[in-house]
Amino acid sequence: MFRHLFAALLMLIAGVATAQQGPAQSPQRFGDLLVHHNAFNSSYLQPEIAAAAGLQRGPRQGVVNIAVQRLTEDGVEVVDARIEGTVTNLLQQTTPLRFIRIQEEDAIYFVANYSAGQRGLLRFEVKVQADDNAPVHTVRFQQEFHPDE
Repeated sequence: MFRHLFAALLMLIAGVATAQQGPAQSPQRFGDLLVHHNAFNSSYLQPEIAAAAGLQRGPRQGVVNIAVQRLTEDGVEVVDARIEGTVTNLLQQTTPLRFIRIQEEDAIYFVANYSAGQRGLLRFEVKVQADDNAPVHTVRFQQEFHPDE
């Protein structure tokens, strides 16, 4: 049940974050792979949903969400990819992201917490590998972080 709520909340958050921080970021495409990404303040998550997902909430905690899909002749299919990444602040301090895999029915998401001590632009670099024999693709994006006051 928490996972269904979590997925619904992630979609809602994507809309809220878009409204607050400008136009939505399109998925990045690598051949037939689509990599969807968004980052948001952890306070958007209800405490029980964050706990069920293994995420921390706090005024200086954010969440990054990654989902990978493959375009096929029959439509789009979910990819259970290998994900790793980092977040870098304006002082060039880089922190690894520890992704948690969440699967519910036909959806797979990868979420990770990050910390930010103050308001500022954060740069994310996420490496995505569709399977063991596939090439590694790098997704880079940046987002302004606004800590809860």
